[in-house]
Amino acid sequence: MEIRALLDRVTHEDSRREVENFVSEQGITSFDEIVELIATSGDGQVVRSASRAFSLLQAADEVYLAATRHPHATVRKVAASMFRGEQALRHARELLPVLADEDHYVRQEALWAFGTMGPDVLPLLHETRRTARGAVRRGALAGIVEVAGPDAMSAADRKMIERYIRVKIEEEMYGTEEMHLCGGWFALRTEDQAAVLEVCGLKDPTPVTKILGGAAWNNDHHAWAKDEEHVRCARVYVTGAWDGWTLVFGEPFAHADRPVTEICAVLSAVFGEAHYYGMSCGDGWTAWCIAESGEVVRYYDASKPEEQIGELDVEDGRGLPHDWSDENDDLDDIWATEVAEELSVDPTYFEGDIEGHGVLALTRCGRTYGSPKGFLQI
Repeated sequence: MEIRALLDRVTHEDSRREVENFVSEQGITSFDEIVELIATSGDGQVVRSASRAFSLLQAADEVYLAATRHPHATVRKVAASMFRGEQALRHARELLPVLADEDHYVRQEALWAFGTMGPDVLPLLHETRRTARGAVRRGALAGIVEVAGPDAMSAADRKMIERYIRVKIEEEMYGTEEMHLCGGWFALRTEDQAAVLEVCGLKDPTPVTKILGGAAWNNDHHAWAKDEEHVRCARVYVTGAWDGWTLVFGEPFAHADRPVTEICAVLSAVFGEAHYYGMSCGDGWTAWCIAESGEVVRYYDASKPEEQIGELDVEDGRGLPHDWSDENDDLDDIWATEVAEELSVDPTYFEGDIEGHGVLALTRCGRTYGSPKGFLQI
């Protein structure tokens, strides 16, 4: 296909100019040359620019479908990214093999494509799960969970996943796993997981690996959701007992309309000590709340420093992240993970012996509206 003919389809002036400049610089006259450049160039910037031109030119769906079978993974990845929503649903059957691609990033783009198709694609995925073999069959299961969450799995698949998780829990018992921290979690001074579930109003606990628990928390926290959708508030990851503490990741009290200070105070009246910690992976936000025997002894939130309460010994000689005054220039800022390491446990790394295992449990919203969708690593 000639570039000139494709450029006539690009209605956005800035996009057309961007592609024109790129193909002129590279001496490209056909769409196939853009594909070749993506596959062969050793220059990362050139590959990124070529990939952008690939998507902006709006070639026919058949062209992009053919590119999902290209020998080079980057071409397949960019091609898979072209299918979203109703357009993707029209080609769902042709996209099924991409769910089984050997490359992780290609599979991820295919999962995202299926995730935008909505529930109308579920009959095809369930049919594939029943009739296909090998990697395509496994890919269909991932697609089902991406589209509609674990509630959409068949009973047989749920039992299979539960058996697999039990095996993985045994394997990781003494492992050290890094956890991506973004959001808030509670640390409760107790080894009684059942009591934590009861006090937090959580039901239907399902055993999970540490990786799966952390993946669920991050998936739910970062999910794009409409205001009426219950994603962040549907399920919570509760760890096993860790050096005398049980950690709760998620939002078990999302609709309680109570400040975190009040929640920590109430929880500490039950468990003796209750802490709340917060970290962000996208900016400099951090927070901690320390409560003992029903009373908050320290509260700090970098986004609301005027509301802070008390101070901690661990903060001595350190700066608070919100304070950019000259007298704090020479001080290293302190973060929630450092406070947690000193006063409870730092979940960045799950180190040491964990008594029992973690669970994913449903809040009232989860029991009412179902588990969040999204494929998770086990």
